[in-house]
Amino acid sequence: MLAEPEIVPPDEAPLTEAEMRAAVAVRDGGFDGRFVYAVRSTGVYCRPSCPSRAARPENLSFHAGSAEAEAAGFRPCRRCRPDEPALSKQQAEKITRACRLIEAAETPPSLDALARAASLSPFHFHRIFKAVTGVTPRAYAQAHRAARAADSLAEGRTVTESVYAAGYGAPSRFYAGGAERLGMSPSAYRKGGAGERISFAIDACALGLVLVAATVRGVCAILLGDDADALRHDLTARFPKASIVAGDADFA
Repeated sequence: MLAEPEIVPPDEAPLTEAEMRAAVAVRDGGFDGRFVYAVRSTGVYCRPSCPSRAARPENLSFHAGSAEAEAAGFRPCRRCRPDEPALSKQQAEKITRACRLIEAAETPPSLDALARAASLSPFHFHRIFKAVTGVTPRAYAQAHRAARAADSLAEGRTVTESVYAAGYGAPSRFYAGGAERLGMSPSAYRKGGAGERISFAIDACALGLVLVAATVRGVCAILLGDDADALRHDLTARFPKASIVAGDADFA
């Protein structure tokens, strides 16, 4: 009995027909966007993850994308809509826009407001936001507002000036957990993390890579980007006086 072809993780290398057939056989959504397959008996083409009933292997053909499949005379499947952006891409775009709204707002937008902007229910938006970024909308907003205060501190402003600039409304709202919001005291943050030990981890998310850094007091940075080295450099630039170490398995 022949062994099943191994399904390799999606990357930029050209896929073999065996790899594409294996991906279609298990409806692997990780290959959506890398190719489409067409069914000669129905004249329809689909994403690899399409939930439609499996076609006979001899009726399948494989194409680089929608344009190629349609040029060959096939029409898009009405179930998986391979001619539209992948659902994961659509979700990532919605959450990216939500992150920009949070970052641009003077005060954190409500969950309902963010959900409306994304044309989603609050429950669905909250679930997708956390799946894409790894944190809740509230945690992201709190981290961003704390980062704004921290940036002001790093520029040499007083704590009072910084908390107002970050939109806290009153210093008391910041001080009622300032160390936890910044992961350290405002004075330590202002001094580039002097005397602090910061652990960090980098992981993949739907927006690229996310770096989360924390002290024993709490999270001090959440950074998004596409390059791990650039994220580490950004963290070091924010806290040049701190001891920065990669987190262990428990931290991750």
